[in-house]
Amino acid sequence: MPRTADDAPTRQRILDAARRISAERGYKGTTLAMIQKEAKVHPGSFYWHFEDKDSLFAALVRYAYQESQPMVDRLGPGDAANPVKVVLDAIVQNPARHGLWRFNVQLMLDPDMQDSKTAEEIRTLRVITQRSLTGAWLDLVPPRVLAEMPDLPVRMADFSLAVVEGCILSRVAGTQRDEEFITAVATAVMARMVTLACEEVGEPVPGFFLERAAGIETIVLGRPAGVDLTRPAT
Repeated sequence: MPRTADDAPTRQRILDAARRISAERGYKGTTLAMIQKEAKVHPGSFYWHFEDKDSLFAALVRYAYQESQPMVDRLGPGDAANPVKVVLDAIVQNPARHGLWRFNVQLMLDPDMQDSKTAEEIRTLRVITQRSLTGAWLDLVPPRVLAEMPDLPVRMADFSLAVVEGCILSRVAGTQRDEEFITAVATAVMARMVTLACEEVGEPVPGFFLERAAGIETIVLGRPAGVDLTRPAT
């Protein structure tokens, strides 16, 4: 029997219940019985929508991403001086994704979950997040640079995702750091990667990247960009 539009509210209640409970208890501490009680659905209704717990949480990861992605999709190169912070905020501040980032990290470290549908969704989400972190900038990189240095987007994406995941791990551990500072430095380093690549290929460096790369002096040392750090201040 095919599903109908009337099934959508029930499915959404199950997803919302799973998100609320797992935000407090994590994946392993959340049972189907808890979810069914919270969502006020009969077991038969639950299994009409989801094959098992793994399928439910795989769908929950997809749902959380879909709810937070519009914020990242609006990220243009001129709109955000710190795209790494924008993506981090889209993950940890969006209500639909709230709490999921905690056990997403935990699941990726759990050897029992490596072959699960949920872990596969998380791996896919990581790739998409990598693209989000660099996509707004790549249109500004000279085409010749991308052609001659095809690994540049990969290195930028790997680096920026490592920063985002490091901030999330700090939150999981209860030792949240200065994310504004960390992500601002990461953004400046990404811009520096582009400036070095342009210089290596012999292409003029777009001013957008020069400004952000030079800004690392201000971010790290609190000094104006362009100050000669080899000379004592006068």
